[in-house]
Amino acid sequence: MKRFGLACTLLVSVFACGPRPFSNLYLLSMPETNQGRALPLDVIPVDKTLLIKISNVKPEEWFVSEMRDTTSGIKKRVFQGAQNEPVRVERQNDRNDFVIVVDYADSEDVDAQRLVIGEEYRRAKDIYVLVTKNSIRIVDKKVYEDFRHSR
Repeated sequence: MKRFGLACTLLVSVFACGPRPFSNLYLLSMPETNQGRALPLDVIPVDKTLLIKISNVKPEEWFVSEMRDTTSGIKKRVFQGAQNEPVRVERQNDRNDFVIVVDYADSEDVDAQRLVIGEEYRRAKDIYVLVTKNSIRIVDKKVYEDFRHSR
């Protein structure tokens, strides 16, 4: 019986120290997002190698790339105007981080169109992302709720 107790304790400690198997990603777009035009948005689970590959592709090229067609686990969305959508993102194997890629119609700023949800969020149950007129960013729950109620 002592061995069973020890095995359970070890199993619990492994799960407590590792990344969460999933997180809830709450996406909120503003009415003026992308000047009211449809905005493609992908949430991509990545490991270090895939993160580098995606970082070398411009957002407008990502949405028509073969890499997008062959990468598994992508959550594909299209936002237009004010929207609020939860997305459950799952961590599998060594793909513990996520990249959000959007393609704003009138922006060449790659940094404003790509967001890395990295190691600091691996234990987070809920992650809040604000999709504004021409950029995306992680915010805390209060900011997210304030924007959600003000639309």
